[in-house]
Amino acid sequence: MTKKLVKTLLVLFCFVAFAVNVSFAGESPQENAKKLIVQTAQKMGVDPFIALSIAKIESNFNPSIKSPAGAIGLFQLTPSTAQKLGVNPYVARENVEGGLKYYKMLYNKYGSVDLALAAYNAGPGNVAKYKGIPPFNATKNFIKSIRKEYDTFKADKNTANIISDMI
Repeated sequence: MTKKLVKTLLVLFCFVAFAVNVSFAGESPQENAKKLIVQTAQKMGVDPFIALSIAKIESNFNPSIKSPAGAIGLFQLTPSTAQKLGVNPYVARENVEGGLKYYKMLYNKYGSVDLALAAYNAGPGNVAKYKGIPPFNATKNFIKSIRKEYDTFKADKNTANIISDMI
């Protein structure tokens, strides 16, 4: 088999495996993704509300989404970022781990949620270039949207229950 065919079959297998896992769990794919994100965030020491907010804005909890720019999965990892993080962006669990690892790395570097989010969206090079949040509307809106989702998740009793059930 050619490498391209093997890669295509692997990607297809990963998507089918995730779908089967969701259907056996008896929950919607969104709820399954949320639980995966919360579990992973808690394991990695990341605020689960921030983790949920990033995934909501990036993919609306769709693990199989791919952007026109080539970003993949729940945390919209680019192939190059995924490779640097050592994860397969097509596997939901690895996509979440990679996205949260990347966010945590940026947060530790900048010491600020907003700067970490700006770097997540626009890239660390742009945060360095502009010595703060880049003047891009898309980045400013990304941060604003994450903050709004964060407040929504914090106020939502169902989300609070998902998180407290996993502690």
